[in-house]
Amino acid sequence: MRNKAFTLIEMIIVAGIIAVLAAIALPNFLSAQNRAKVSRAKAGVKVLTNGTQAYHVDWNRYPPTCQKIPEDPYGILSDVQLCVLTSPIQYVSHASFRDPFGKIRCYSSIDLLTQGYRSDFPVPQTPNPRGSVLYYNYRYFSEWTQNPWINAMGVAMVSIGPDRKDSFGAFRPFPPEALPPLARQAGILDPRDTEYDPTNGAISSGDISGFAGELNWSH
Repeated sequence: MRNKAFTLIEMIIVAGIIAVLAAIALPNFLSAQNRAKVSRAKAGVKVLTNGTQAYHVDWNRYPPTCQKIPEDPYGILSDVQLCVLTSPIQYVSHASFRDPFGKIRCYSSIDLLTQGYRSDFPVPQTPNPRGSVLYYNYRYFSEWTQNPWINAMGVAMVSIGPDRKDSFGAFRPFPPEALPPLARQAGILDPRDTEYDPTNGAISSGDISGFAGELNWSH
């Protein structure tokens, strides 16, 4: 009787076809997944920005920030700093604080504490362990970082974007002189370089940011 089992060559051909199909389908799947996260990040940033604007209308100020040990030693995590947006008046939901791109990755082996600049995320400490959208109240952040260039009446909401790195999106409304030393060491020389641009590739650098207040967009 004729043996109806697959031959080794046939199995190799089938495996090769499956591998080719997977190689074609996987990037498309990852790209679609990334686009979905980008859309969620933009929506979340917009919700938080609108929430702070509504808060400003009611209280004539933006939510203040302060360093809180140990959960937020740098005073920029929205799930810690923006609790006033959920109670007693609910401007936003707790779910709005989560960044779809999760935990931030540090720039490797660069510790600006030794260079006289207090970085928002000095290494090797793991920042933002809960994956929160970053919140910057410029008045407070300018004083804390001793950076007069960003001393403005306004706020920023920042999602770290697909590269999961802090691309300094909070500095987008300001001139190049406002960028901290770490930004320049990371190759970011202009505030426009901090913005995520999908045309540069699905996993391109840059942050997804939203702003409110009296900020300069002329440059």
